[in-house]
Formats: sequence, structure tokens, C-alpha cells
Amino acid sequence: MSSAAYAFSNSGNPSPQHKHRSRVQSTATSAAADAAIREIVNRRRKRHQYGSTPETRPSVLGEAIGSVSATIRESVARLGVVRWILTAAVVLAVGGVLFASALKARPACSVHPAVGVACVGKTPLVGAQIRLHPRGMTLPDEATPSATVQADGTFALTTFTKGDGAPAGDYVVTVQWFQVAKDGSVGGNSLPKRYASPTTSPLSVTIREGKNDLPPITFHR
Repeated sequence: MSSAAYAFSNSGNPSPQHKHRSRVQSTATSAAADAAIREIVNRRRKRHQYGSTPETRPSVLGEAIGSVSATIRESVARLGVVRWILTAAVVLAVGGVLFASALKARPACSVHPAVGVACVGKTPLVGAQIRLHPRGMTLPDEATPSATVQADGTFALTTFTKGDGAPAGDYVVTVQWFQVAKDGSVGGNSLPKRYASPTTSPLSVTIREGKNDLPPITFHR
């Protein structure tokens, strides 16, 4: 069976010619070309549908997981399953101890030196317990500034180590004074009860960065 096709002569006038159709056998090259054309068409359809073709990028987390997995596989292959488990357990245990030690050794927050004087009239409030309670802020449980009044009436606040100071911020101050008798017995609090609770104490102080000279704590007889 034949069909008509047009070819142009040198004179520019089209003249009908007959061209016999023949089946062309598909080759690997033609198949690759067809696949490339289909890929281009699909991309154009996606751009038309979504506005642009989304670019696929490798996930950082996926790469990290893949790297760790490869390292584990190599270790297991080299040591064997049992030895690898024992080695991993030892490493984790040692790492946990070191991490806990580092956390314990490092202060949870920075502190600033703070000193003051406490007395009843002109008499030093020897042995009185002073404690600072944070107002409007949260401190770690171990960060509780406190001090004991010395024989000369002075005191230095301590948070982590003796006399290191207190974290910056606003505090309510409580004071209790338990006098010790000559026989060594300890009596009750000799100061008004309201000074023993942060909800009723009228004393307050602000700790700032740097050295702090606190206002005197004075009680009248």
C-alpha cells in the first residue's frame, strides 16, 4: 500500500510523489530517544501543574543516619556482634559518667560577689542564717544563695562554693537567728516571725553583675 507525499522541486512548484511506507525496526538508540522525550514532556507537565519542578535534595539527617549506620556495620563486621555490643556498652557508660561529671562541675549559672552586714542595734547578729529567694525568675534547685553572719557581723553570700556570691536578679531576703546557749543548746528564732518567710519578709535586695556591697540588715531592739 502506498500514500502520497509532497517534495519540492528546484522550481518551487510542488509535485506529487509516491513514497512507500516501510516498517523501521526499533533500536536501543531510538528507545533511549523516546525515553528522553517522554522525560521532557513529563517535566513540562509538572512545571505547568506546580509552577516549577521541585528539586530533590539529600536530607542532612538522612546523610548523618546513613554515615552512622555504615560505621556500625563496619565495626560489627570487624569485631563481631558480641564484642561490638560489649565495646558499645563500655563506651556509653564511660561517656555517661564523663558527661554527668562535667555537668556537676560546671555552675548552672554565673554568680557575682555580694557582702553585707547584719546586726541588732549595734550588736552583730552572730550565727544568723540569711537566705535569698528569687523574685520573678527561676533558678536551678542547687542555686540557693545564703550566708551565715560572722563574729564581726559581716556575711558573704554563697551559691556554689563558699563566698562566691549570687546570680544577678531580684530577691526576697529571709533572716533567722537561733542563739546558742553556753551549754550548747540551740534556742528558738529570736527575730520576729515575719522575717523567716519569703511571703511575709519586708527585706529585699537586687544582685547586679560585678561586686555587690549590700545595704546593712539592721534590727532594732
